[in-house]
Amino acid sequence: MSSYKWRWMKMGRMSQVRLENGDDIANLAGLDKKHWLAISMPVKGVRFDQRMLQLMDTDGDGRIRTPEVIAAIDFLKAKGVDFNDLFKPSEADEAKLADVLSRQSDLAKVKPSKADVAAMEEWEAKGKTPEVAPFGDATSAADAALAAVEGVIDAFFTPPDDMPLVTEEPDKTLPLKDHLNPKHLEAILAFSDKCVKPVLGDKDAIDRLEWKKVKGALAPYRAWLAAKPVMNAGVKGQLDDEERVCRYKLHLLEFLENYVNMRRLYDQNALAVFQTGVLRIDAKELSLCFHVDSEAAHSALAERSKCCVIYLKLSRPSEGATASICAVVTAGSVAGLYAGRNGVFYDRDGKDWEAVVTKVVESQVSLAEAFWAPWRKLGEGIAATAKKFLGDKQAAAQANVAAGTQNAQAGGAAMASSVAAIGIGVGMMGAALASIMAAVSNMTWWQILVSIVAVILVVSLPSVILTWFKLRQRDLGAILNASGWAVNRPMRFSMKLARSFTKCACNPLFWRCLLTTLVLLLLIGAGLWWYLCGRCGKSECKADAPAAEAAPAQAPVEAPQA
Repeated sequence: MSSYKWRWMKMGRMSQVRLENGDDIANLAGLDKKHWLAISMPVKGVRFDQRMLQLMDTDGDGRIRTPEVIAAIDFLKAKGVDFNDLFKPSEADEAKLADVLSRQSDLAKVKPSKADVAAMEEWEAKGKTPEVAPFGDATSAADAALAAVEGVIDAFFTPPDDMPLVTEEPDKTLPLKDHLNPKHLEAILAFSDKCVKPVLGDKDAIDRLEWKKVKGALAPYRAWLAAKPVMNAGVKGQLDDEERVCRYKLHLLEFLENYVNMRRLYDQNALAVFQTGVLRIDAKELSLCFHVDSEAAHSALAERSKCCVIYLKLSRPSEGATASICAVVTAGSVAGLYAGRNGVFYDRDGKDWEAVVTKVVESQVSLAEAFWAPWRKLGEGIAATAKKFLGDKQAAAQANVAAGTQNAQAGGAAMASSVAAIGIGVGMMGAALASIMAAVSNMTWWQILVSIVAVILVVSLPSVILTWFKLRQRDLGAILNASGWAVNRPMRFSMKLARSFTKCACNPLFWRCLLTTLVLLLLIGAGLWWYLCGRCGKSECKADAPAAEAAPAQAPVEAPQA
């Protein structure tokens, strides 16, 4: 257990460790791993120095885990680097890195030693033997054809995790000519001709064991390639170490602030490594944009985030490039977002991409949207009911009229019944309105106002309360997990930060219309109250007048005379 005294900060509604000086970084190995916000991340799909990520990924599996991060820190310790220098990278470090890269490029011009030359000759001679090159000169082309389809075929033959030990289903076979995805057709045909045919002969399909046999035939050649001797290995290793030191000094702090804690995400003046750019759509600017490899797999996990997530297909016709991203909507409204809507995406290099929405994972994004949601649904329900009612009656009437003169009387009866039904509906609405007016007539102005507010709260308040709890449960960690990260803790965000992630265009006309509507409602309510109270006053005066006239006049009492 480390005795180092850590300092903490409140960020994302959770305590995160501070990285403020060199001692904090030097003692990271002793920090409880439960407090690390991420414990694994992919090398691809992030905006960061890719060469540095390759240097950190010591096992070459395309992922960086906590032990590899600690190994990078230990490497700097062994080189005697002052960790306080990580907080103030200088132009001297950049100049030194440029010098190291220049010397690495010049290394190819340095004449290798006799031992290096002998090792290379031995390696080249071994590559011509039948054990290493089973297809002769075509072995290299066969290896390239295998590499082009290896990932998709491995995925095809990989059994699901829940598959039982014994199954009645027949083993899979991969067709090599028919029923293939056009996206992979040419690569599969090349694989069949250059790899399958020399090993298995002409085949229309292969099974799981035959696939392993083809891969096994090229395994010695791949091992031979990996064993290629390095010329001037000692000098190259020294230059690689110098490059590693320079890159770590320049970028390791930024990496740690996107891995150990997420200060870069919660800092409104910075960008996290997984934020790929800015999307502008529906009068919004969305900065929470993530790289996506598979929309179906990503969206299945992203639903757990309780966030509104839109998936987009990007294209840049001038370069023939395409990509896929998802963007998280955290403020405003989602009513204007739907599949097929167009937008523009600006990556962090400043390039603009055509963006088309392909899928929307819906969820409410603001309390204002939750407030109006019940009224919107009520209005849509009333409109749909009225439209259906009138449409059915009109269709029936038109059908009867089209039947001919012999059904004219029936058509007239149907039309009369439709009119009667509409009249009944209008009468019921009038009766309801009269009841409301009668109730309002007995209320004072402040009672009317309180009643209106009460009705609004009864309809909207439950929706607002439920949405408030849902908004507090939004978790960006689920979206990062869908992108290949292993996020160790929930990544919440406040309402204020949500408005910075999704910036909505200010609409002065909306507020003017809202203010005008409120003023009109107040004037109508005041006028209604004055009118009703005036009528009630006149009625009371008229009711009292006959009683006054009917009362007999009393003669004045005369005083008795003496």
